[in-house]
Amino acid sequence: MARILVLDEQQAVRKELSVSLRDKGHGVEEFSDAAQALQRMEEEDFDVVLCDFWARERPLALDVLAWVKAREATTEVIVLAHQGKVEDAVRATKEGAYDVLARPCDPNMVIRTVQRALERKRLKRQVRHLSSVLKRRFRVEGIVYRSEQMAEIIGLVKRVSQVDATVLIQGESGTGKELIARAIHAQSARRNGPFHAIDCGSIPESLLESELFGHTKGAFTGAMSARKGLFEVTFGGTLLLDEVGELSLPVQVRLLRVLQEREVRPLGSDRAHKIDVRIVAATNKDLQKEVSRGAFREDLFYRLNVISMQIPPLRERPDDILPLAEFFLQNYAKRARRSPLKIDPAAGNLLLRNRWSGNVRELENAMQRAVALASGDTLKVEDLPYATVDEPLAPPPPLDEEGTLEDMEKRYILYVLNKHKGNRAHTASVLGIGRNTLWRKLKSYGYKDR
Repeated sequence: MARILVLDEQQAVRKELSVSLRDKGHGVEEFSDAAQALQRMEEEDFDVVLCDFWARERPLALDVLAWVKAREATTEVIVLAHQGKVEDAVRATKEGAYDVLARPCDPNMVIRTVQRALERKRLKRQVRHLSSVLKRRFRVEGIVYRSEQMAEIIGLVKRVSQVDATVLIQGESGTGKELIARAIHAQSARRNGPFHAIDCGSIPESLLESELFGHTKGAFTGAMSARKGLFEVTFGGTLLLDEVGELSLPVQVRLLRVLQEREVRPLGSDRAHKIDVRIVAATNKDLQKEVSRGAFREDLFYRLNVISMQIPPLRERPDDILPLAEFFLQNYAKRARRSPLKIDPAAGNLLLRNRWSGNVRELENAMQRAVALASGDTLKVEDLPYATVDEPLAPPPPLDEEGTLEDMEKRYILYVLNKHKGNRAHTASVLGIGRNTLWRKLKSYGYKDR
């Protein structure tokens, strides 16, 4: 049952609307005075308000809409406007009215419009709730997680943020190294300073030196004016050297000098400038191996590796897959102005079984594609990219003899649990059952964690 408020000066109109709505099981309160109606709205959370546009030569509906907007309420407002008053309808729509109906109103049209408004209110609440849950349970500075591995990383981020030491973040491409760097910056004393990131592997060496250290006018062909480098521009902030393992040895030498002396000398200049910047470096390479083969300077490695963080690939933290998929799915649905999408259990199982060689970035791309292809309000297997389909879960060994359905279920559940090394959360997701259900079944089997 919905709570509906009807605000109209004409008693006959109020009664007709109220009777129709009560017949559908809704709770209705009637008002002829705007002040009394708004006071009641302060006391009670109404789902829908039906109100006349004008009252005693005043745009009554605009007062109601302003009240809803000021309080960020989820109340949907349906405005009743006189026929021919196009400008009234336009004004009401601009101010956020769900719909504008022409008077005199067809009760059946009112009922249908109210039902649609209630559905939108439900979806808005669902989105708000989902957003709140994600922020409360799974997010720190834009990082979505639920796994113990990432919880440990986030704990380290919080500790690292309180000191100004250089940090080296290592992990495969697409694991979210830049997000971690931004989280460190956002929680540090430098949070009000600038954050800049540079991809050391995508810029030619000659241009990279200019980007990092700056240059004077005429320092090289094309240097028409002096330019500050990122070490100077990021004064008081954090500089992320992404893919630092791609730096050439000559640039490594210059970078090492900057880190040792805490000053930078622009190309073509004989004058050094003091810097105040925190360095966070990131790479998908094993820098110790790069040092061993002579591709990376050992002294620079130790300068960068004051605090080390290793971001695990997505395949090693399956508990994060569905929260991440849900986050990306709703994010892209919102951008596309679509209603929130649900994940079909079969599609969820497929997401969990994929290896995600491209890690979080690959999962995000899959969800973006799914939003574009999904025809209904549920993400199904056929909406996922073919590349997502990985090796299917092999069937359990055949039974040697006939058994009951309960015996077969028990054997299959234990098989899947063993397949996923005792991970109950992952097992429940693959089986398409709740964790509590899995726990009860395992308890009835007398199963104990190894």
